[in-house]
Formats: sequence, C-alpha cells, structure tokens
Amino acid sequence: MTGRLQGTRVLVTHADRYLGPPVVELFRAEGADVVADTTDPATGPEVAAQIVADAGEIDVLVANFAGPHSRMPVTNMIGDIGEFTDAEFQDYLDELVWPLIRVVRAALPAMWGRRSGKIVAATSATPVRAIPGLAVYSAARGAQNGFLQVVGAEAAPFNVQVNGLGPAHIRNNMYYTDAMLDDDEVRGSFEAQIPAGRLGEGREAAELALALASGASDFMAGQIVPLSGGWAT
Repeated sequence: MTGRLQGTRVLVTHADRYLGPPVVELFRAEGADVVADTTDPATGPEVAAQIVADAGEIDVLVANFAGPHSRMPVTNMIGDIGEFTDAEFQDYLDELVWPLIRVVRAALPAMWGRRSGKIVAATSATPVRAIPGLAVYSAARGAQNGFLQVVGAEAAPFNVQVNGLGPAHIRNNMYYTDAMLDDDEVRGSFEAQIPAGRLGEGREAAELALALASGASDFMAGQIVPLSGGWAT
C-alpha cells in the first residue's frame, strides 16, 4: 500500500454494513486511523451527533448508511407503487435520509472551523435511472443525493469537500449479498443489464471512496459519482 491516508483520522458509519467493511479495510491499509462505528443512528435523533462527538477530531467522515434490514437483499425491496405503505417509506427516511443529514450536520462545524475536511457519502445510482419497483428506495436515495449537492456547494468556500459515490450492482452484505448472487438466474438477470457484464466488487467502491477522501477530490464539490459498470451511463 502507498499510505494515501497516512496520518488521517476517519469516521465510518454503519461500518459493518453496505460499503463499510471494504472501506474500513482499505482505509486502514492506506494508513488511516479509522473509527469503525456500528451504531444505528435510526434509534434516535441525537445518536448521529453522539457518534461524531465520540469519534473525536476527524479529518474524514464516510457517511455510509444502508437499510432497512427487514427488506434486504435488493430482491426483497421491489414492490408495486400502489401497494407501499407510509410506514415503509418512513423506514427508508429513518434509515437513510435522516441519519445522513444529521451526521453531516454534526461533522461540518469543526471542519469549517479548521478550513479542512472531507465528507464522503455512500448513496446510490438508482435515482439516475427508473427501476420499476424501486420508487420508494430511489426517492430516499435521491433525497440524499440532492442534499449532498447543495451542502457540497455550501462547504466549498471553507475548503471542505462534500461528495458522494453512487454504487449500483456492487456486491455487499446488504443489497447484493453472496447468498442472493449464488442463484445463477438472479445473478444473470443483473449482469445482463450491466454493460461491463459483471457485478462490481466492494473493493472497487472502496477505491472510489478513497479518492474522494484524499487530495484527489480537492477541486470537487457536491458531486455524486456513479459506480455501476456503465449501467448508470
């Protein structure tokens, strides 16, 4: 490894979910002091602020949120737009949208004060394309992306870079699980939609997160970078 994050303190939320495990592994290998938090911010409105406070002074926040657990993997998320309930949409807001807003709100003031910092959010590329059956999930991820675009512009004058990566069809322990992809028919149906002809790997998403957490993103502000093997192109 090249030590691209040597001397950097990084907080990763939902470190045991979604892109958390490969991000933690790669960032540590690159020299970062990683706080791998596994607290569930959906348990209360003050939890996100406590997570940031407990982490101490951080240089990078990787805001990685996934859920709800009850609807994983992605094949269980697909549903008719006329059948979803208010409670189901509220679950996505509680698991994805509110935690991101709250953790960014908690981390930004110290970064602004130092005139230095990176916030990297793991969201999704699903809002880029219409996927039948995923309206509610896409709406929640779209809210995340819109929030990051505006906050990225607001943070840029303070030398704080706020950006996101938008994965789609990436192997992970929440949406595209090994157990689901062991079914040749299911895996083949996804691969047929991807120009690259394969699913992405968590390590590939972690490499993009690393670029957004390093000096490579110094002139980026409020960007959501799709990672989808051409699916979102």
